[in-house]
Amino acid sequence: MPLNLKLDGNSDSPLYKQIVEVIQRAVHSGKLPSGYQLPTVRELADEMGISRGTIKHAYDQLQRLGIVEMTQGKGTFILGQTEEDNASRKEKAMNAIDQLFEQLEDLGFTPREMEIYVGLKLRGLEEKYDVVKVAIMDCNPETLHLIEDQLSQIGYAEVASFGLGQLNEVVEKLNSDYDLVLTTSTHYAQVEYYIHPANTLGMMSLMPTTKTVIRLAKLQDHVSVGIVAASDNFASLIRRNCQGMGDWSEHLTIQLFGNSDQLKAFLVDKNVIVVPEGYAVFASAQEKELLASFERDGGQLIPYDYKIDRGSFIYVEELIKRCMNQKRSH
Repeated sequence: MPLNLKLDGNSDSPLYKQIVEVIQRAVHSGKLPSGYQLPTVRELADEMGISRGTIKHAYDQLQRLGIVEMTQGKGTFILGQTEEDNASRKEKAMNAIDQLFEQLEDLGFTPREMEIYVGLKLRGLEEKYDVVKVAIMDCNPETLHLIEDQLSQIGYAEVASFGLGQLNEVVEKLNSDYDLVLTTSTHYAQVEYYIHPANTLGMMSLMPTTKTVIRLAKLQDHVSVGIVAASDNFASLIRRNCQGMGDWSEHLTIQLFGNSDQLKAFLVDKNVIVVPEGYAVFASAQEKELLASFERDGGQLIPYDYKIDRGSFIYVEELIKRCMNQKRSH
């Protein structure tokens, strides 16, 4: 079935980028449903009268964005789009704040004046709503970052992250300043020892997303795969969870962010690199460019997306609601 993509030849935007944007809009609007097979590179190039290289570049970009999955010998398919696949709530919030500041700047307010007025409004909101203060604890920064990002979807939960190594230092703060403490099933018993029985402690189970598992399971046995992460704990977790997925999983090596020269040498003989979802917050500018160059040269970058499982997420939502009701009743 022809896609009938309409491009603007007079636009300053490259053709491949226009293709990406048109397909993105079609997916988000539901015109291209999950599982829909796109034309082959050659078919779409012939249909549109443009080069195959342009179409290939667009398809590669769509795969990097998680909008399509390209499977050798089968085709290019639209992936199911969920709310998590769209712009995150944090990104939407930042865009809204940027627009607000631009409007205030146009009105002639200084940054200090903006800070004062925004602060006044925030204090008003705090009086209107009961915010549940949530502390999350785990042994590595990657998991904390991913949990915090996921919990940001829950309204009126103010989330703070603490490394497990800080437990002795922050135990008094956890017991006095937070309504709810959350940790993973691996560390629950350790954290429970420090939390006062009158306080609420919750346990979460995490697992890699289906999309992550599928991408790893499709790797060919002969590829050379490496893991690049911020902590050895998270890198080791990835390695354990990859065991048995193929011959490549028996030879996984690890490189940590923090040394661009070592990373450059590490990438030389690799076909695939597994990184934490949202790895950019842990990487230096040089390291991000090295990984981008690795992709441009034909390497495959697979983000390891590690999420609170659905049952645990529902449980956490209920805990937060319970804490909110308790605060309102006092």
